[in-house]
Amino acid sequence: MFSLIKNEMVKIFAKKANWIYILILILAVVIGGIIQQKIYGEPSDNWREETQTELNQLKKDLEAAPNEDKEWIMEQIQQKQRYLDENINPNAVSNWHFMNGTVIGMTMLVTLFAVIVSSASVSSEFAEGTIKQLLIRPHQRWVILLSKYISVLIYSIVLLIVLIISGYIVGLILFGSGDFNAKIFETTLDGQQKLAVVGTQFFLKVMYYIPSLLIIMTIAFMLSTLFKSQALAVGIGIFVLFLSSTIGGVIVLLAEKYTWTKFLIFPHLDLTVYALQEKILQDVTLPMSLIILAVYYIIFLLITFTFFQKRDISI
Repeated sequence: MFSLIKNEMVKIFAKKANWIYILILILAVVIGGIIQQKIYGEPSDNWREETQTELNQLKKDLEAAPNEDKEWIMEQIQQKQRYLDENINPNAVSNWHFMNGTVIGMTMLVTLFAVIVSSASVSSEFAEGTIKQLLIRPHQRWVILLSKYISVLIYSIVLLIVLIISGYIVGLILFGSGDFNAKIFETTLDGQQKLAVVGTQFFLKVMYYIPSLLIIMTIAFMLSTLFKSQALAVGIGIFVLFLSSTIGGVIVLLAEKYTWTKFLIFPHLDLTVYALQEKILQDVTLPMSLIILAVYYIIFLLITFTFFQKRDISI
């Protein structure tokens, strides 16, 4: 098995495109860091005085504001006051703030590249006419397929590690070493402000992101075994990736009326929401989401390996 995995890893890294994906990740982090630095600039040391001045002005504005604007101004006043009460600089920027915001946002690139590589893993063997040479080896089909699956999984994790390391280095260079335990306010899906620790929040989001990456990568790998056309497998894989977030949002709205929708996979594909709040639907918590994803994961793997075992490999 180890030799098969090693051979598949050699195949992956022999393709220039897979190295280009890594370079794109690093470049995106650098560009994202530069843009963030230009937008936010250097945080002010007199932030308390500035925040207090803004707070006083908002209180004056509230007295003269029309009724339709008073609710929004009150929310702003409460937010400014929370910054002062918790001693949180609203404009603070450090490497950990950069990691928790910009770098986490770039995990979408990791997912995209993982989907492309996974979708092409088996279908490319058919497209290039090498599938017969692959299967004449003295190994069972499922072992060969498993080695391919493990190799794309390893590549996906490599992409994530590259993103985290490059993000930390770029953040360190551009924003300096910040306090891992610095407090921040995060906005939940319903607009509430949650007090959190910036470093802990970053690693929570990464931890919650990994199951989503695994599931989407597995779907792409399944498509790779179902279609002989590499272009079709990759195209459908990317389509599913970008459609999943839209469908997930629609299902969240429908869940209030149709309770069965919470068992569909789409609302559970973004577990990073649990870093902000305890529930994503009325009674859906993290353990339930993980159980639902695990069921779908097993189903996808069963379809993948069963189909490949019985597939006609004639080209």
